[in-house]
Amino acid sequence: MIPDWFHWLAPFLVGACVGSFLNVCIYRWPLGRSVIRPGSHCHACGAPIPWQHNIPILSWFLLRGRAACCGVRIDARYPLVEALTAILFAILWNLWPPALATAYAIGTAGLLIATFVDLDHYIIPDEVSLGGILAGLLLSTLVPALHDADSWWGGLKESLFGAAIGGGGLWAIAFLGSIIFRKEAMGMGDIKILAAMGAFLGWSAVPFIIGVASMLGAVIGGLLLLRKNKLWGVRLPFGPFLAGAALLWILGGHRWMADYLALFTSG
Repeated sequence: MIPDWFHWLAPFLVGACVGSFLNVCIYRWPLGRSVIRPGSHCHACGAPIPWQHNIPILSWFLLRGRAACCGVRIDARYPLVEALTAILFAILWNLWPPALATAYAIGTAGLLIATFVDLDHYIIPDEVSLGGILAGLLLSTLVPALHDADSWWGGLKESLFGAAIGGGGLWAIAFLGSIIFRKEAMGMGDIKILAAMGAFLGWSAVPFIIGVASMLGAVIGGLLLLRKNKLWGVRLPFGPFLAGAALLWILGGHRWMADYLALFTSG
C-alpha cells in the first residue's frame, strides 16, 4: 500500500528537479547557448556549482540568495520556477490519470519556459513553440485521451486541427489588429505558441485560451498603466497570458466551458 502523501511528494520532487532544468532553458535559450554543456556554473565568475549548492528550492534559501563562489546575488526567480513546477506537477499527477498527467506536465514545462523568457526578452523561443507543436502531435498520437479520442489516428487528427485553428486563429486576429492600429499587434512567437497549445489541447481550447488571455491582459495591463501612470502603447508581452489561460484549461477549464455552455442548452 502506497500512502497518500507519497502521491503528492514524489511528483513534487520530480517537478522541482525539472524546474531546475527549466531555469537553465530560460537563461540559455534566448542567448543561443546549449542547455547541456557546460554544466551548472556561476553566471558571474564561471565557477562550477557543486551538487550541494544546486539542490532545487532549498539551496537558494541555504545560501541566502548568494552564490557560494563569489557572493553574487542569485535571482529569486530560480526557486520560484522550481517551486511552481513542483506544485503544478503534484497537482497534475493527482488530477489526471498517469498518461494524461505526464503529457500535461510536459506541456506545462513548455508554458513555464515561454512565460519567463517572454517576460525577460519579449520573445518565445522556437524550441518551445515549434518544439511544442511537434511534441503535441507526438503525444496526441501516443495518448489519444488528450483529445478524447480512442485511436492514434483520432488523436493525431484532432491535434493537427487544433494546431491549425490555434495558429491560424491568432494570426487572423493579429492581422486585423495590425490593420486597425497600423502597427504589429502581436508577434509570431505568440502565434506559434498558440498553435502548440492547439496541438496539445485541441481546437476547443483555443477560444477559451484567447478569451481568457485577452481578459487577463486587459485587466493587468490596465492596472499597470494606472499604477505607473504611463501612456497607452506600453509594451506588454502576451505570451504569459496565453500560458496562464492554457494552464487554467489544463487544470479544469474544459469542464468550466462545458458547464457554461450547458446553461444555454439545458431545458
